[in-house]
Amino acid sequence: MAAHDDPTALSESLASQATMRIAGIRKLTGFYTPLEERFERISRLGKRALGVRAAGVTLITDETLWFKSIVGWRISELLLKDSLEQPMLESGEPLIAMDTHKDLRYAKLPLVMGGPKFRFYAGFPIRDVDGEIIGTFSAFDTQPKQADETLIETLSDLGHLAERELLTKELWEAQNKLVSKLGSARRQALLDTLTRVWNRRGGVELLDSLLEESETSGERLAVLMIDIDLFKEINDKYGHPVGDRALRKIAASIVASVRPDDIVSRHGGDEFLVILRDAAPEHCRMVAERISANLRKTRLRTRQGSVSVTLSIGMAVSGAGKPMTAKKIIEQADQALYHKKKSGRAGATLYPDDIR
Repeated sequence: MAAHDDPTALSESLASQATMRIAGIRKLTGFYTPLEERFERISRLGKRALGVRAAGVTLITDETLWFKSIVGWRISELLLKDSLEQPMLESGEPLIAMDTHKDLRYAKLPLVMGGPKFRFYAGFPIRDVDGEIIGTFSAFDTQPKQADETLIETLSDLGHLAERELLTKELWEAQNKLVSKLGSARRQALLDTLTRVWNRRGGVELLDSLLEESETSGERLAVLMIDIDLFKEINDKYGHPVGDRALRKIAASIVASVRPDDIVSRHGGDEFLVILRDAAPEHCRMVAERISANLRKTRLRTRQGSVSVTLSIGMAVSGAGKPMTAKKIIEQADQALYHKKKSGRAGATLYPDDIR
């Protein structure tokens, strides 16, 4: 794969590929879905391995580029015509632009001329089982770079890894039955734009659906209500931008601590709701401890130094095959959370075992 610096007219319209690509995306129900650790891991690895400012995995339709995962850049969606990916998608081959200022395909793009002022782009096309391009692994930097064999090989490895994860059957089986009931526009409306997990309505709607199914399946569901301890102090001392960064980090840490088929939603300003599937009380306690332990390893860096964050967690478990509403089980988890916060914060309480 060679870097392309010569000005070349775009030879083929993406419109001719749109129908097949959109069909593939809809089949995977991957568009407008919440944060998933397996893609966050690839993006983090790509950012470090390629030494770039940002890296991510995207999905595409005829007009839109949607970031399934992105590390190092606050963005979720972009018009394809404004993206650095379009020339690669036109060619259908991996592409490296070593210096966007010297490449007429990129020089006038808003992302190059204005913020973030990208000077380097590397992209690898992700294809579905029929060979149609449905997404990309992309890397961005604000400084030009030289493309050597190591960079090219690393880009290819990361692209193939993202493609494998995107097409893995088990990935889509985890949430597909729930997610496929929601149209793309509905999924978009049920995602929290700041943290990229489900929002309050999304979490409650999915919980209601799972509880209804559990009455016949006999599956036990657990709800964890998670509150960030003393979050107001973080906002007051460091400002709301730092508070927003804390929320994004905490959401990502929670997602990384649970299984792919568990559900994470932002339930309020500084509260998260986690739905655990096939969960007994002992599993609840184990997951709550894992969430807390993983967050203890996460430090929030500010100009005044790093900040540690703790969580208070209230837990409730449904009975096997017994009728239960989302409102009721959330109230139980809330009671357990209230008890934990009254008794000292930074830990987990199970309803009703720990509050009798």
